Amino acid sequence: MKRVLQLRSSRGDEAGAFVSSILGLLTWAATGRAAAALALLAFLPVAARAEWARTDTTLAWQTADGKTVWRFSFDPAKGKPFFDPVTVGGGPSLTDFKPADHPWHYGLWFSWKYINTVNYWEEDRTSGRAAGKTSWTAPEIATRSDGGATIKLNVSYTTPDGRTDVTEVRELRISAPGADGSYTIDWHARFTAGPEKILLDRTPMPGEPKGAVNGGYAGLSIRLAGAPLGIEFLAASGAAPAFRSDRWRPDTAAVASNFTQDATGVGGVALLSDPANAGENAPWYLIHSRQMRFMCAAILAPKPREVAAGGTFALRYRVAVQRAPWTPASLAAAHGAWLRAAK
Repeated sequence: MKRVLQLRSSRGDEAGAFVSSILGLLTWAATGRAAAALALLAFLPVAARAEWARTDTTLAWQTADGKTVWRFSFDPAKGKPFFDPVTVGGGPSLTDFKPADHPWHYGLWFSWKYINTVNYWEEDRTSGRAAGKTSWTAPEIATRSDGGATIKLNVSYTTPDGRTDVTEVRELRISAPGADGSYTIDWHARFTAGPEKILLDRTPMPGEPKGAVNGGYAGLSIRLAGAPLGIEFLAASGAAPAFRSDRWRPDTAAVASNFTQDATGVGGVALLSDPANAGENAPWYLIHSRQMRFMCAAILAPKPREVAAGGTFALRYRVAVQRAPWTPASLAAAHGAWLRAAK
């Protein structure tokens, strides 16, 4: 066992600085104090017993028994970069990846709907490609032994005839999981229009000309896990969920969903919006139906956005995952703490 641990320590972040502590405990166990050593081992930080799993196209943080806490895919063969699964401590996934009803839903991901009338969201069911192409460079990835990571990538949005209308610099900062399994993903993106002005648009909203019940979606989104997990939705404002035609469109600083399995909580995921994105009470689009569960930071719901040639703008969100159920109070507190820490 000692030799195995030494080999792991040579792999950098996977065992990190905790290997020497573990070896010390094993040495103590060899003196006949095995029970005490094992008891102390249980109190070592989670990072001492977890490791990175990396391939050419994915990065994941895993528990000691090989369960995935989260995985990020940057596979160029896929339509978008995305997180799936997203879990608490390797438990049930809180995300749903490419479900049959909407195979262009990528767990936790970002996508525009229309850029200059070209559709970047929906994909052809046969080819698996959208009319507009979302592509990205190989990411720069920095990992830490405690399970934290920073991922940077450059994204391009290109028309069918090869014109790049928008570029994006995206930075994802994933915190180390806490002792309770909680962690955050800070999602920062800066967009730059190409040599011509652009119009970022969406399906028209209810009440608008040609409006649809599903109007308004575009941006950071999460397709949430379905049955048999139970679910509830909530908003930082404390407003009671008001789903009409299975849709709820709260204006609030943050939204969240809590999950249960056999009446036991298995985690919750929250989306928090920086006021610089769309004001103190940002627009959201949530779906809760028998078919699907979905949350979207519907940045374009109030109106389409026009950006001048060469113009730039930024979006900043936090995704917060925890085992304890979210409440409106805890959601508002998490949002406030995030903004204060950023100052």
